[in-house]
Amino acid sequence: MKKLLLLFMAILSLHLSANAATTNWNSAAQVKRVNTIGKNLLAKNNLPTKITFKVMQTDEINAFANADKEIYVYTGLLKFVENDAELAAVISHEIGHIVNNHVAKQNVVGTVTSTAIYNANIDSRLKAGANIANNMSMLKMSRTEEYEADITGADLMTKAGYNPLAMISVLNKISGNYVDVISTHPSGDKRTMYVYDYITYTYPQKAKLGYTSASFKSFMNYAGPIVKERNADPKKLAKFNKSQEKLKAKRIAKLEKYKTAKQSNGWDKSFNVIRAISY
Repeated sequence: MKKLLLLFMAILSLHLSANAATTNWNSAAQVKRVNTIGKNLLAKNNLPTKITFKVMQTDEINAFANADKEIYVYTGLLKFVENDAELAAVISHEIGHIVNNHVAKQNVVGTVTSTAIYNANIDSRLKAGANIANNMSMLKMSRTEEYEADITGADLMTKAGYNPLAMISVLNKISGNYVDVISTHPSGDKRTMYVYDYITYTYPQKAKLGYTSASFKSFMNYAGPIVKERNADPKKLAKFNKSQEKLKAKRIAKLEKYKTAKQSNGWDKSFNVIRAISY
């Protein structure tokens, strides 16, 4: 009975602390913080895209970008990140979704495939096939886009003066290590390792700076042996260097494209046409 009472008191204490944190949340200061970091990322990377930054008050740990080039950061996430570099990692990831046209593309593809499903209602077998095709295409697209948004975020952070290893710290905290066959997001281990490999190869001086969070140290306990084994095997190391050099060249081309891109792109225009027809 005494143990149950102590447990109840502990839970009550956590609940009161959470409520106090919500009550004491300074909306004006946090909105300013999000906008300052967001605008700094855009300015330092010479991005022409007009993106606005907003805060949504909820305990959920999340952020998202929409087709109107708005980035929303939840207050639950603001309490979760340890410093401005980690918040910059979250925001730059969402900017990555926008500048890579992921949001508009998913809206277009989702609308088209949904229409195909609707039209297939005349035949249940066609409908089942359309549903499967839609789900698999969106799964593949989403996983690929998460990887691209992560490393785009690392690029943007580096150019803006933030430590890109903060991206690893955040991802290791919020990415679950799950089987990713039926998930739209790659599993935590794969995702963090992908970003870490990119940062250490493309920005070796930044990687040498290290990062002091417990989350990053936890990740390194996992990544350290993998890197050590790879470096000890000439074939694995050569394969790694070749793939990273190819990725680096692709990223340089992308970064140049961001700078010269017009405000609207093909996917944006397609989605705007579909949206106009829908309303």
